[in-house]
Amino acid sequence: MRDHLLFLVLLVCLPATCIAGVLKGTIKDDRGVTLPYATVYVQGTTVGVSASADGNYQLQLNPGTYKVICSFVGYKQSAYNVTIEGAEVKQHDFSLADQSLEMKEVVVHASAGEDPAYAIIRSTIARRRYHQQQITSFHTGIYFKGVMRSRKLPSSFMGKKISPGEIGADSSGKGIIYLAEEDADYYSRGGKDRTIIHSVKESGDPNGWGFARFPSVISFYDNNLNLTGKDSRGFISPISDNALNYYKYHLDGQFEEQGHTIYKIKVMSKRLYEPTFYGEIYIVDKDFAVHSIDVTLTTRSNLDLLDTLNIKQVYLPLEKDNWVIKNQVLYYAIKLMGFDVIGSGVAVYDNQTVNEEIPDDVFNDKLISSYDKTATKKDTSYWVRTRPVPLELDENRDYTVKDSMYKNTQTQEYKDSVRIADNKLKITGLLITGSSWKSKNAANTYHLNPLLIGMFGFNPFEGAYLAPKLNFDHLLDSGKNLRGAIAARYGFHNHHFNPIARVDYVTEDKDWKKRTWTVGVEGGKYVFQFDPDNPVLPEFNTVSALLYGQNDLKIYERAEVSAHVARNYGNGLKWDVSFSYQQRIPYDSTGYNYSWGKPVAGYTETIAPHLRQVTVWEKNDAAIAHVGVSYQPRYRYVMYPDYKMGSSKLPVFSFVYDKGIPGIANSVSDFDKWKFSITHNFRIRMLGNISYNVGAGGFLNTNYVSAPDLMHLYGNRGIGFASPYLRSFQFAQYYAFSNKENLYGEVHIEYNLKGLLSDRMPLLRTARWYFVMGTNTFYARQSDYYTEAFLGVDNLGFKKIRIFRVDFVQSWDSYGGHNSGIRFGINTHGLIAVTLGEASGEW
Repeated sequence: MRDHLLFLVLLVCLPATCIAGVLKGTIKDDRGVTLPYATVYVQGTTVGVSASADGNYQLQLNPGTYKVICSFVGYKQSAYNVTIEGAEVKQHDFSLADQSLEMKEVVVHASAGEDPAYAIIRSTIARRRYHQQQITSFHTGIYFKGVMRSRKLPSSFMGKKISPGEIGADSSGKGIIYLAEEDADYYSRGGKDRTIIHSVKESGDPNGWGFARFPSVISFYDNNLNLTGKDSRGFISPISDNALNYYKYHLDGQFEEQGHTIYKIKVMSKRLYEPTFYGEIYIVDKDFAVHSIDVTLTTRSNLDLLDTLNIKQVYLPLEKDNWVIKNQVLYYAIKLMGFDVIGSGVAVYDNQTVNEEIPDDVFNDKLISSYDKTATKKDTSYWVRTRPVPLELDENRDYTVKDSMYKNTQTQEYKDSVRIADNKLKITGLLITGSSWKSKNAANTYHLNPLLIGMFGFNPFEGAYLAPKLNFDHLLDSGKNLRGAIAARYGFHNHHFNPIARVDYVTEDKDWKKRTWTVGVEGGKYVFQFDPDNPVLPEFNTVSALLYGQNDLKIYERAEVSAHVARNYGNGLKWDVSFSYQQRIPYDSTGYNYSWGKPVAGYTETIAPHLRQVTVWEKNDAAIAHVGVSYQPRYRYVMYPDYKMGSSKLPVFSFVYDKGIPGIANSVSDFDKWKFSITHNFRIRMLGNISYNVGAGGFLNTNYVSAPDLMHLYGNRGIGFASPYLRSFQFAQYYAFSNKENLYGEVHIEYNLKGLLSDRMPLLRTARWYFVMGTNTFYARQSDYYTEAFLGVDNLGFKKIRIFRVDFVQSWDSYGGHNSGIRFGINTHGLIAVTLGEASGEW
């Protein structure tokens, strides 16, 4: 009986699920030109689809009679009445005419001699906050398709040859290099939002996740639109509160559409190189709401990385005075390092509900996006039913070709061929980047440091030295690795051989990315700088010593055995604990008097004179315990089908405590040292960015503090290159301010104006240079302080490669020093986390 009832229920449900008809066709203008991504929807609803880039559309309809509307920005709408009786396919091609505009008397009267557009814009600005806040809760279905097409490819990139066929391009470098589709639901209420991704299809990768967070609906009701990342100043909306200070407007005309008068207004920037759009914005009379938008950004709008970004939006009236987004299309183009790429991201919003109840269990304070468990498992028939934007011919072909290519890449023969090719010794790797090797199935990975960076050098204490270092990673099991390094160092003058090794057992939670345990040991004998941050680059010091007879490197030998444990909870909280027993061995006081340049009477001592005033430097044994903890609040997570991963935009709080323990074996160390710091980077919108690293620290006990245990300023006496920003002091002499004060403060802060002033200066705005200013300050007491102020220019470079920065720095200190000069550096704005002079570890 139960089976019969189930069968009857299925019969009742079939008409609403399976017996659906299809209305399909093409959309062109009256000259036969394709209208890409035109909107097709059922009148009186927000149910609809978008055409593909080649103008094809396909709309599924349950049995019934409908009035279907086709619209495209700048064209007159076209309507078509259709009756669907069952599972049938009906064809209708839409032809849209240019919107005929009329110039009638504007209801909102303009001032004498003023373009009528200004009165409309003022009324729209007056209602901006109303439209921004009228939606308290919102739900919509979303279909998103992202496509990236290549128009030209370089022959090689970063030293590796590019094979066009491997990334989907033809022999001329043209073709699709990325294609992904996603189907999702989006919810928002009271400042909380949640994206639930039901399905994702990524060409060439059946396990690809696409985008965990779609390009959000760009609300032009917001004053500032952040479109290009956390470091952007953002862009000024044409209907923002202060838009009249930045834009010029012209009323092109008006037209009637389904009982509404729509004004077409051209928006133009008052000045070049300000963060403004140009294009058209369509405003609904009386409601003074956005009807549709077609605006563009270029490099003359201070657009970074991209050459152009075009935004098209269409809104539909869900109810009186309430217009909701129907579709949004982003077009972009970029030329960079031989690549010439265009792309698009089309989002179709469907089944919207506004200010209706949303169940509380939809929202989670810490979960911003999640995937269904079967998100990547949907078959072709699912996408045929769901996809509101038909695929283009090359997109269909791309799925077929890349799915076949993916299967080939999973064969053992292919993996072995790639591994063998990558394992070949290359000159650039041997000299500059280092050489890497992988074993079969990638169970073992090895990396050897390069000859010119780290392996070979000179200093007055060892003479010429050779220091090979081999890193290794052995895969034990999924999420479990043995990692470590083996290093050896030989000085050809002092004939000292110093070997050392480290091994770590690392486990990563399979269900929670970045949630790890690390347990390790280290032992051996090696050469270390007094400051564990390694402020002196050995490569620069080698050049300085050999050519100019100057040495800044303060080093000693250390034999040790240590153990460490670290935990990263993946939620912003980390801690690490270690214990080390060390024997510190000083070098001879002056060193080896050798130089290629001018004769050397004697290098500076192995220990800076200032250190002798604050500590006794002698051979000693030390037992050192270390505890460190850091926390970044308000982590938010993306829940992928197999794991979750989080991040936060708030500051990082850190605390470190080091204890020298006397009486363990021959240990004489006896001190307690601590430091607390806060680091952060945040936007202040049109005013630029502020980054800071502030901290305080000191010694609670100084019974026996050896030179390596002092508090050291990260100094820089290099040959014009900047040491790491927000961590160092650009003109502080190495070890001149090392101390064991019971309390000190340290401040690093910089303000990047991001074009705030330079976009008003004719030469600088064309070059797109940005001013940056700030200070690095240390203070312990009136007789022990150092401060420096800097003013620089950021975003230097050529075309899109703008990673360079130059600063003028002026310093003052408690010794009466007033140094000044220029520092050149690299600032990659988060793309690559390095600056010249950044240390990579103790050995």
